[in-house]
Amino acid sequence: MYCIMRIMKWAQKNKNGFTIVELLIVVVVIGILASIVTVAYSGITQSARDSKRQADMKSIESALELYHLDNGGYPACNNTPYVPGGTSNRVCPMSSLVSSLVPKYMSSIPVDPINSGNDIYRYAVGYKKTTATGFSSDLSDNFITGMKLETVSTVVSGWTSPNYYTYLGGSNN
Repeated sequence: MYCIMRIMKWAQKNKNGFTIVELLIVVVVIGILASIVTVAYSGITQSARDSKRQADMKSIESALELYHLDNGGYPACNNTPYVPGGTSNRVCPMSSLVSSLVPKYMSSIPVDPINSGNDIYRYAVGYKKTTATGFSSDLSDNFITGMKLETVSTVVSGWTSPNYYTYLGGSNN
């Protein structure tokens, strides 16, 4: 019994544990740091995907220019050269250009990093970019490209699909 009393006195003198308040403070600090890291990581990945989209679009536009040099016009969505003044098959997903551009002008048509739902690349021939966020049909030998950027909120209206495109590139613009 005497031994147990001495052990209890020793344990009371040498309190080496943490209080509940100290543990709660540590948990709250860890939670705050985790939320900051999550938000920062999300922004970085969105920016990286947008950079890939813009690089993809530049390579597609280069391939379209090479196609134009060889064929005298940009491809229509039905994989034939576009005839200025024509009206058929002018707006389509970029994937419809596979037989026109692959493998002669590029190894494969790039796809959006997310590549689902509204996250696809778009192409339209016979349109001309008129402003930073607008374009018009002019039935000329021009094309525009569009995609959805995650870090830009400016919406380009006028596509036949939902108005979610936030970037325009193209020819003779």
